[in-house]
Amino acid sequence: MKPVPTKKLQRGAVLVASLLFVLILAILGVSSSQTASLELKMSANSRDGGLAFQAAEAALREAESYLSMTDPLPLFDGSEIGLVQASTPDLDPHWLSLDWSSESRTYSGTLSGVSEPPRYLIEELPPMPMPGGSLQSNIPLTEKGWYRITALGKGNTTTASVLLQSVYKR
Repeated sequence: MKPVPTKKLQRGAVLVASLLFVLILAILGVSSSQTASLELKMSANSRDGGLAFQAAEAALREAESYLSMTDPLPLFDGSEIGLVQASTPDLDPHWLSLDWSSESRTYSGTLSGVSEPPRYLIEELPPMPMPGGSLQSNIPLTEKGWYRITALGKGNTTTASVLLQSVYKR
């Protein structure tokens, strides 16, 4: 006599396990997508900041070149745009309250990838005696002209801006 087969009941455990596995894979996929999107935004912001820095650096170099090549220098009385006397120590510096679009000089070169050309301001600082000068009363101290250059560069978007300063001795 043959044994009578017993009927096995299916409970769907494999279906539940595979659905949980698909859910875990979907969560990992969404998480990877969000991470990639965030990394893309971070790299774009880094590139934008680098462009703004390079633009400000180019404006600084142009201002230094202007100071070294122009002889004689014009008066720093505000009659020429972007050439001013430094403010007194008790007041805020000019570059803090400056309307950059109308009171500063525009970089004359061409830069690709920036939203607007960089701009700069040159402030004439008070003359200072050079170190190592004579303390004798009949020998005058040699003084050099000192200039503070402030440059503003923008990146691919106007949200990335870099402000650089240098002091130039002539």
